[in-house]
Formats: sequence, C-alpha cells, structure tokens
Amino acid sequence: MPIDDSTRPRVAGSVELTPRQRVGGLHLQQIHDHFRQQLEAMTRAVEAVRDGVGDVDDVRAGVHGLAPALTAQQASGLCRQVCQFLTMHHSIEDQAMFPAVATLEVYAPVAARLAEEHLVIHDHLERVDGLAVAVHADPSRVAELVDAVADLRRDLESHFTYEEIEMAEPLGILGLGV
Repeated sequence: MPIDDSTRPRVAGSVELTPRQRVGGLHLQQIHDHFRQQLEAMTRAVEAVRDGVGDVDDVRAGVHGLAPALTAQQASGLCRQVCQFLTMHHSIEDQAMFPAVATLEVYAPVAARLAEEHLVIHDHLERVDGLAVAVHADPSRVAELVDAVADLRRDLESHFTYEEIEMAEPLGILGLGV
C-alpha cells in the first residue's frame, strides 16, 4: 500500500530558524539528493531491461545501493559504500534523531510516522529485489519489476520530501546534525 500523504502529521512552519539552525535540514536534503540520484539510475536501469537493452543485475545493484540491511559481504564497490552510508543514515534517524526529536512533544508524531515509513520503504526494496531475481527465470515479469521500481521511487521521494520539511525545525531547535 502506498504511503498516504494525507495521513501524515504536519507541524513545520511554526518556528523561524536562524541560518545556523538551518544547516541540519539542508544537510539532510543533500543526503537525500544523493539517494534521489541512485533512484534515477535504478529507474533507467529497469526501463532498459524492459526495453531489451539492459541487464537485470544492474537493477539489483541499484536496489542494494539503497537497502540499509545489506552487509559488506553482499555488496561490492560503490554499492558497498552506498549501503554503509544508508545504514549509517537510517541508524542515526531511527536510533538517535527520531528519539531526540520526539522529546519535543509537538514533533513526536512526525518522528513516529517517519520511523513507520522506513518499514514501508524496506518492503518496497524487498519487492524490487525479489522481482529482479524472478525476471532472470521469467523475463515476462519485467513489467512487474518496472511497476515495483516506480512504486519504490514514488514512496521514497515522498518520504524524503516529508522528512526534509518536517525535520528541519526540530533539527535546528535541537542543534542536531545528520
């Protein structure tokens, strides 16, 4: 089920941040922009498979570049670096940033919602990876793979945007970096 934007708690806009306080939110956006580039590359790869000019292994490498649960043994090169970076990013959010933000009562529902959305994104990653494996055995399933990547991209981009908007204030108030 896609992430429903209409059910997200919204509190941003109640605090005017100083330029120094905006740094954490801007850094978060830069991190997300890196992953947006990865999503674009993965989308191009899966569309190339659909069009008969690509390799499904490129799609799996793209998924693994986004998936925080992979170990160094499961990935190599740039994929390994991206996995480690995203693992660190999600660990900071889930273990440090969201609990710290939740100490500001008004932002607690936002932090909880973002943590829930991480689970939705993880399900998307598993679906895309499973279909990338399935396409090896049954190339007729490539349309499902294209749809799965589109679903992942839609929800992850929505998640990033929501997080950037709603986390900028508490990051600034608390002086948290990412």
